[in-house]
Amino acid sequence: MATSATSRPASPGPGEETARGLRFECTQCGKCCWTRGEYTHVYLTKDDLAALAAATGTTLRRFRERYTFRDENGWTELDFSGGRCVMLDPDTNLCTVYESRPTQCRTFPFWPELVRRGGWTAEAKRICEGIGQGRVVPKEEAAARIAVQKKADAE
Repeated sequence: MATSATSRPASPGPGEETARGLRFECTQCGKCCWTRGEYTHVYLTKDDLAALAAATGTTLRRFRERYTFRDENGWTELDFSGGRCVMLDPDTNLCTVYESRPTQCRTFPFWPELVRRGGWTAEAKRICEGIGQGRVVPKEEAAARIAVQKKADAE
């Protein structure tokens, strides 16, 4: 079917990727902050720890004691022992340290394992209701978020 010079191609539907990027908008459902299968870990970098301690108005030592643990590999993680992130307000389902949230949270769902060949994986669509919603995140912005997460993974 030919298109006239004044018509525009149809916009991709919900969940569709485009040559311009990936469609995503956070719905503030908080589901990414609850335990779900293998995604029950929020690993913290040194910068994350310092920012979170400041955001909670406590010392780094006290923050570590109160809100984190070290796993069997020596990684520092946020506590999820209650089935949700310790930083998630149970009444509002919102992050209490949103402006200082860890790298892993800031980059979600733009993780290397959730984006393949320029598109969302089935796993990404399963665990995040914001996938395929809202605006198209330009591919350059998506790539930059993935790179930030890769760097944090390497620390």
